[in-house]
This record gives sequence, structure tokens and C-alpha cells, in this order.
Amino acid sequence: LWDSPSNRRYSRAARTTTNSPTMYWYTASGGGLILVVLLLRRRLTASSDGASKAALPQSTLREDVASVRQWFANLIGPTLRGRPACKPTMPAVIPTVVEELKQVMDGELSWTFVDCGCGQGTMLQPMRNATVDGRRLFQRVVGVELDPATHREAVAAHNDPAIEVVCGDMFPFVDKLCAGDDILGGCAVFYIYEPLWMANLPAEEMRRLYGGLLDAVARHPGSVIAYCSADAYREIGASLLEEKGLVLRRAVKVAQNGAFNKLRGVYNPLEFWQVPRISTPPTSESL
Repeated sequence: LWDSPSNRRYSRAARTTTNSPTMYWYTASGGGLILVVLLLRRRLTASSDGASKAALPQSTLREDVASVRQWFANLIGPTLRGRPACKPTMPAVIPTVVEELKQVMDGELSWTFVDCGCGQGTMLQPMRNATVDGRRLFQRVVGVELDPATHREAVAAHNDPAIEVVCGDMFPFVDKLCAGDDILGGCAVFYIYEPLWMANLPAEEMRRLYGGLLDAVARHPGSVIAYCSADAYREIGASLLEEKGLVLRRAVKVAQNGAFNKLRGVYNPLEFWQVPRISTPPTSESL
């Protein structure tokens, strides 16, 4: 599947940029310019209506600066080293993911968290550490990463035995994981944040791939697709999720691009789609 012309272009996309002092200078200058514009925007919008701001993700200047640094480290940095760029979940977004999941997960079940396209594994340890009512939210955490070098970085960053990082294609992995009667003894949350953003796949192929993934997940009532789309496009359309039988349970806005979202005034939709549970009709004895 991944040995297609589109995906070979994806895996080599970052290798066309040389690691030169000029590129470093452009990177540093671009980052500085972004911070200056951000400071000006913060001052101009400081007196905006509080009610409208409350509905959007809020952040401090320190968090904005950290988001710019992380964006360059994961996008520009790998490109300069001839590696595929990463598109990580911002650390400031992870608490929102945790809190929203608490509203849809059944605490009596054993849960696994699967990050589809985990990059360096930014989300893995925080999701393993997440708790509800004094107990862990997830008994197991799995990251799936296609690029071997990025996979090695994710493995090196984690030593928790409950965290597994798999190197491979997320689509057959999810299909295999969902092949049984349950998912590792319970249900799972599949976190998806536009992992194919540089694959240049046709829309029909994207729909086929995600359609197969959703078919696999839909076999497990209660399981959740936590889907964060880009601020300007979606890899998984809402109509496809509905067609596969999932139900939208929660939806919020987050700043996956950190300060860049604030600069543009456009944020990322974060949605939680759940496979409906099978309700058992009452028996004659219970009536």
C-alpha cells in the first residue's frame, strides 16, 4: 500500500531541502517575525469581547512562544536534516483531549489509547499518565508511526512498559487490532490528527483508506475516534463517519498550530465520534 508513487513522494518530500546556514537564517528570521506579529495582534485584541474569546482556546504568551518553537522544531528541523516533517499535537491541546474523553468513555471497561501517526510520541506518556477518579484512564497506550527514524525517536523517549510504539502502516495495524471480539480485552480510543497531510493522496483513495479503518473500529461498540482536523481541510469527512455508523458525542476547538491559530483567528475542530453501544432489549422476566 505505502509503496505507491504518492507515498514514495511523501517519504522523500523533506529530502529536497539542504541543511545550509542560509536555511537556518531563514528559519530563525521567520520565527522572529511570527513572534513580533503575534505580540502586535495580542495588543490589538486585548480589549475584544470577553464572551467571544471564552469560546476559543486561550493561551499565555509563554505558551505561544513555546508553540512557535515546537512548530519549527518538528516541521522545519526535520526538513533541514533531510527527514519527513512531523505534525505533532501541541502539548497545550492534550489536557483538552483528556477531559473530553472522560465524558464519553465507560469507566468500567479496559481501555487502550492508539495514536495513529504518533510522530515522536508527544501524546503517549501524557495519555498513560491521565487519570479519572484516582485510576488510570488507559491501561495501555500504543503509538503507530510509519517513518523508521521518527519511530526510533519515539521508542527512545519512552520506557513505560504500558507504552508500545509500533513502526508501520496504521491502516493494517488498526484492522488487525480490531479483528477479534474485543480490543485487547476492552475498547479503544483511536486518535487521528491528519497523519496523511503530506501524502498527496487523491480524495477517493483517502476515503477508501479511512473507510476501511472506520469499518474495523465500528465492529467494537463503545470505541471512539478522536479526530482533530486541520483548520482548513479534513482528511475524514463527517459524512463518512456517519455513514460508518459512528455518532458525534463531543466537539470543541483547539489550537493545534499554537500561535499560528491565534494569528489567523482560525482553530482546529476536535471531534469525538463513538460507536453506539448495543442495547439489550428487556426480557419478559424483567418486565
